[in-house]
Amino acid sequence: MKKIALHSIISLITSISLLVVSGCKQPETNTPVDPPISEGSLTLVANYPLEVTEPSGLAFGPNNQTLLTVSDNSNQIYELGLDGQIIRTWDYQGNDLEGITYNPFNQTIAITEERERNVVIIDYDSGEILGDYHINIPMGSENSGLEGIAFNTNNRLYYILNEDNPGELILWTPEEGVMTETEFTFAVDYSGIFIESEAARMWIVSDLSKALFACNYSGIPQIKFILPDSKFEGLVVDHNTQTLYMVNDASAQLSIYLINNYK
Repeated sequence: MKKIALHSIISLITSISLLVVSGCKQPETNTPVDPPISEGSLTLVANYPLEVTEPSGLAFGPNNQTLLTVSDNSNQIYELGLDGQIIRTWDYQGNDLEGITYNPFNQTIAITEERERNVVIIDYDSGEILGDYHINIPMGSENSGLEGIAFNTNNRLYYILNEDNPGELILWTPEEGVMTETEFTFAVDYSGIFIESEAARMWIVSDLSKALFACNYSGIPQIKFILPDSKFEGLVVDHNTQTLYMVNDASAQLSIYLINNYK
């Protein structure tokens, strides 16, 4: 009787041990893994000093023949030649301007006011304010708000960057308001955005990461370009010539690069 009882106890202990080990085993998952980011390279073509102090944000003007930028020092809007020379200054004066974009369908300019979390729509020809919209997002620090904006001619949506706390992409229209919000984690902060509609590509520059990212529309980086300095806060890409234009907030300079491994 004692031998039978001992054998039963040993069998019970063995069964419990197997259950514990089985319970500790991690379940298999099918979590998708983002593809690795390839590293691209840029060739500097030219640097032009700007008369615009602290330029922040960059966009093409009508027909990609000029550049639009804002100053977070003077809080004004400027139109530049492709060599950085000032062509026009609007009378409008905002509050902590950071981003700018042009909508060719209604000939309007949209700008972001970082601290107020506002998007202001202005008529390109007259300079008249057509709308002022508050973007209701979680409040981080005042200086980590709406940093960039770009208009996508493919879907006619505005893509807005919140710099940090949280770093995120907001899809927005004046009619519908905020449509989606996507949090980003691939850079330290997010300083400028451009939509290359011809390639269905989203370009995002990070000041603190000293890097430029070519992303798909989902916000997944595909190519990373290391930049020579921080404080690049605005960019546009000419799809036909594979040329990148960037403005630097600290140096007040327009830099032009050739994208070497453009696809």
